[in-house]
Formats: sequence, structure tokens, C-alpha cells
Amino acid sequence: SGLALNDDLQLTHAAREGARYGATVPDIEVFATGTWATNVRTVVIERFGTGLAASDACVAMVSGSPPSPISASHTTKTDGTACYDDSGSGVTDSRVQVTVEKDSFIDTVFYRYDIVLSSEATAKHESNG
Repeated sequence: SGLALNDDLQLTHAAREGARYGATVPDIEVFATGTWATNVRTVVIERFGTGLAASDACVAMVSGSPPSPISASHTTKTDGTACYDDSGSGVTDSRVQVTVEKDSFIDTVFYRYDIVLSSEATAKHESNG
């Protein structure tokens, strides 16, 4: 349905905007509350609009191949890991990973199909300058 398509577009936008924002925030940034990762995740949620929970988004600043968060405060995954494995890209520099997922549905005349929409984005982290 149109609502599912709109949610899919909004997820893509939110993931890209969050990754881009995270790429510009120094990894040593000190926030009034929260960590680097939770503050970047807040931007992802805000860019989506309404209906996206903190648990629907993962943010991590990683390096290496396979990717590993640069510290515990640089990932929103409770187990301290990266959001996803992007090691196939061959990039090992510091980069920001964002994934978002949202339950949605497609209504037809006779059936309702439940679906899970998802999007991921990666952006190379800029230097702390």
C-alpha cells in the first residue's frame, strides 16, 4: 500500500541522514546526556518522524574488517557489536553504520500482509579535525 511505500522511503531517508550526521560528529564529542551513539540514534528517529522507536534503530561507529565499534559508547547494540557486517565492502576506516527496521503491512481487498521494512546506511567518518 501507499503507507508501506511511504514508510520505506522514510526509513531510507532516516538511515542516510543519521549516517551522514554521525559522520560529522567527532568521536570524542561530549553530550549533555547520553553517548555518541544514542545521540546519533536520536537524529535517526527524528528524521523518520512518528512511529519509530529507539529499539528500531541501530547506530555504531566502527572500524576494521570485520567491523568492530571503536568503544562501548559508540554502538547502541546491547552486546557491544556493530550494527551489521559490511566487511565485504573492503573498507576498514572509521565509518558510521545505521540500520532501521519497522513493522508495516500491505492491505488488499481480501488479505492483510504483515511485512518488516528495513534500511541500512554507511558513511565514512570525517576526522576529528
